[in-house]
Formats: sequence, C-alpha cells, structure tokens
Amino acid sequence: MRMPGIQQTTKVHSKYWSVAELMPKREMKRLQLGRLREQIDYAWENSSFYRDRWSAAGFSPSEFNSFDDLRRIPFLEKDEIRKSQEQDPPYGMMRIPGRGPINRIAMTSGTTGKAVLIPFTEEDYFGVFCDGAARYLWAAGVNENDVVHVAFGFMPFAGLAGAYDTAEHLIGSLVLPGGAWDSDLRLKMIEKFHVTVLVGTPSYLLHMAALAVENGIDLKTIGLRAILTAGENGMMSVPSTGRRLEEAYGCKVFDYAGTQETNNFIWTCEEEVGHISEDLVYCEVLDPETLEPVLPGEPGTLCVTDLLQKTHPMIRFLTGDMVNGIDENYECPCGRTLSRFKGFQGRMGDIIKVKGVCVSVAGIENVIRGIDGCSDNYEYQAVKDGEKDKIIVQVEPAKGLRQARWPSLRTKVERTLREAFMINMEVDVLHPGTLPIYELKARRFRDLRS
Repeated sequence: MRMPGIQQTTKVHSKYWSVAELMPKREMKRLQLGRLREQIDYAWENSSFYRDRWSAAGFSPSEFNSFDDLRRIPFLEKDEIRKSQEQDPPYGMMRIPGRGPINRIAMTSGTTGKAVLIPFTEEDYFGVFCDGAARYLWAAGVNENDVVHVAFGFMPFAGLAGAYDTAEHLIGSLVLPGGAWDSDLRLKMIEKFHVTVLVGTPSYLLHMAALAVENGIDLKTIGLRAILTAGENGMMSVPSTGRRLEEAYGCKVFDYAGTQETNNFIWTCEEEVGHISEDLVYCEVLDPETLEPVLPGEPGTLCVTDLLQKTHPMIRFLTGDMVNGIDENYECPCGRTLSRFKGFQGRMGDIIKVKGVCVSVAGIENVIRGIDGCSDNYEYQAVKDGEKDKIIVQVEPAKGLRQARWPSLRTKVERTLREAFMINMEVDVLHPGTLPIYELKARRFRDLRS
C-alpha cells in the first residue's frame, strides 16, 4: 500500500527499489550537484539559521558551483542543534518555517548529550525517510507476503520506527506490533505468528537468541528467513557479530545505518556489501583533526548533507562517526552502481589512542564476538595508569562455560586483542548477568580517565 503523494520508485518484481541504485556514476554526480544547489538555495531563502551563519562565514549560494565549493560552507554540529532548540523550543532550527504540518516526531538516543527532537512532515517522513528505509528492506527481499516484527519498545527512534512504517505502508507486509512485550513474550509471538523477517539492534537480537536457547526454542526451525540490524555496528562493521546472528537464527543477516537527523542511507545488499543511497544524501569523509577531505577510500569522520529532505535539511552535518572509507569505484556483483561503504569504526568519542594505536568499539567487538568462549556482552573502559592511558576490557563467559575455564578464556581474549591491536589490554571475566542488556543502542565504552 502506498501513502498519498508518495512517488512510485520501483516495479513490484524488481530486486531494486529505486532506479537510483542502477544510475551510472556520471549521471549520479550530476543529480547530486543539482540537488545540492537546490538545497543550498532553499535553506538560504527559508532558514534564518542557515542564512545568518553562512553570511557570518562569508558564504552565499552564488558561490556554489561545484562539489569543491562545499568546503566554503560551515559545518553543522549536534550541539548547535541542541542550543537552537533550547533557545527556540521545541524544534529550533530543525523546522523550516512555512512547511506543512508536523505528523511525525523522532528523537535521538542522547548517547552523546541531550536528545535532539526531529520533526517530519508527512511528505518528508514517508516520501524521503521511509523511501530510504525501503531500500534496505527491499534489498533484503522483504515483500507483501512477509510477516515482519520490529523488536523495540516504540520509543521515538526513527531507525526502527521507520522500518516498521515502511514495511507496513510502502511495501505492504503484515507488521506484528509488540512494543510492550518483554523478551520472553516477544519470542513466543514471533514463533506463534510465523514471523519471517526480524528487525532490531544486534545486541538485543543476540540477547533474544540466548533466551531462546534457555526456553528450548530452536530459532532455525521457526521460519525466519531474514534479519535486519540497526542502531549499533552490525555486520558491515563487525563481521563476527553478523556471523553470530547467522549461526543463532539460521538465516541471512542484513545491516543498515545512517542518522535520525538525515536518513537510513547505508545498507547491505545480498552480497553483504554496504551501499549508500547517493540520491538522498551527499557524503564527505574528512580528516578528524583538520576536517579536510581525505583521499578517496581512506578512513575519516563522516559528514552528511541532505539532498531532498525539507523539514529540517541537514547541510554539512558532522555525524561524529568514524568510518573506514567510501569506495566510489567498487563494482558490486549485485549490479548496483552505488558507492561501497566500508564500515564504521565507532563514534569519535568512543575511539581512543593508546601507544599510537586507535582502539574502537567495532574493533574490540569484532575480536570478542569471534571467540567462542565469550558471550555477546562486553564493555571496555579507558582509565589512567599513572601518566599513561590503559584499556580494561570486561567480558562475560558464554553460558555453560565452567568457571574453572575462565582464567584460560581471559588469557585467550588478552592474546587475541594483543594480536589484533599490537598493544596489551587488561581483561576481566565477569559473572554472567553482570553487564546490562540493551534493547536499543548499547553503551559499550566508558571513559574514566577524568
């Protein structure tokens, strides 16, 4: 079922949701440049926030003629959005005056500070944000014959709410609600209603898999054929997490990511390759210290510009994410011409440098979830050891691992981390159930140095 006013972007029997997925590179670049120009003109004419800050920086839209001219435009950071909402509640700069009525509210998780409110008109939510969500659902083979369950508590987290609404309204799947369910009831309902597609954060889906084993439920026999993960580093960034999910559920695992402020614009195809919806956003990868562009394919911090969204267009939005890079020339076996996204390293604040080595959540997680004796729960801390920084990694043993074997597990984790990062880390093996379980974004890193 299509919502009113939403443009049809696919043929029902095609494996591609949008024609943009097959667009030649040169044509895509022309489309991006045209949409950037339109978006910059739109923000200048309609937003006093952008007009004032751009004028103060000496920039006007007449100076924008090429991608290189983006460097003339000041960056937008999340703290500026928060301040604007404090000064002009509730939305601040996140609502362009004169746009249509707001029919959807989202909210950031608050993991990097006070949560940001994100309003959408119907056109921007269903026509742009959910169109972005349709790319990853369609790539995973989701169709009108599926029974889909999005495993979250219906908080205003657009990353999962968008999957729910898109599967129901744009694709036409039967979507099973369950916002108030605890994990035990959720598992029973997934089995009872023969859910075929399950969506959630990697941490929570792994927790459900462990609970299924305790309850005698064989997830490989209940009819699931696809899992989609979001909200945390998934298989794009942490392959061992994807492998654990595949082993637990016995089905194909897909991954998607983005920002609530912009879109879910990164997603994996059937070849397990990350792609970027380049017709919806323009991505820059920048040196985290100089904020100058890195060489093509090199790692850096991600900066995103909306190309279509009009309620709150994000222009040169610094996401705070460190990424492994973007490969524009990758030829994917799936046939898509979209650039390849090489994965996340983690949030800038979650990455610390010890003895010249950068240590990230994604890197540690990939090691720990590749070790059979470890459960899916872990955390790591940065602490001071005299004048030096030290990392302490906390893990819980896999269920059933006898306590007599914990010392050897600790030695194995320490050795594997040392081989991966070339530095020593202290490892603590904790009793099962010590670390918290997260339904949405897990908080794996704590900086205790101050």
